[in-house]
Amino acid sequence: MSTYEEEHNITPTPNQERNRNHNTLSEIIDSFVHSNSHTNHHNHNLSHNHNNSENIASTTSIESLTAALNQLRTLEHSELANSLINILETEPKQEGVTSEFLDTLERIPISKLSDDEFCPICTNKFKDDSYPLVVKLPCGYKIKHYFDLECISPWLIQNSTCPICRTNVLEIEKNRKKLIEEEIQRAKELDSESDEEDGWDIYG
Repeated sequence: MSTYEEEHNITPTPNQERNRNHNTLSEIIDSFVHSNSHTNHHNHNLSHNHNNSENIASTTSIESLTAALNQLRTLEHSELANSLINILETEPKQEGVTSEFLDTLERIPISKLSDDEFCPICTNKFKDDSYPLVVKLPCGYKIKHYFDLECISPWLIQNSTCPICRTNVLEIEKNRKKLIEEEIQRAKELDSESDEEDGWDIYG
């Protein structure tokens, strides 16, 4: 999965600041990881530290995800974060998605976003970020469930459901692949029938 910088072909600098009001879910988790593994670096600057999906997958756990969501609930008053904590605490753990699946999520260009649209997890407005990387979950046609990639990635790695509508995105992907395979099979059968008819024309 690409980082913000890789997606927009920019080179991060030590003093590069994001315009967001507060951190994304991924950045909060990253702060927990760094505070535990690098106790001598309390002043670590999170503004330019964006993990790729492999790093997120290796560091994200239910405990760190819950702690990060709790911080968003407490400090940023994220209602969705509160709901996700309840899901983690009360529902059986579900299979998460792979980094390859995260790479297939539809990117939403900034031109399609209104000024007031925000990530429902971290509550940051998308356009407050100079280089927003916004994705849409495949919950259904015309359903616009948009998220910061850095917020939805840690959630999906632990739980394959949409935070808003609870659609299982892995089931959606499985059904999509099944339909594609069925279309390919039908096309092959039609080609085979066409070849047989062409063969009989020779003897006509």
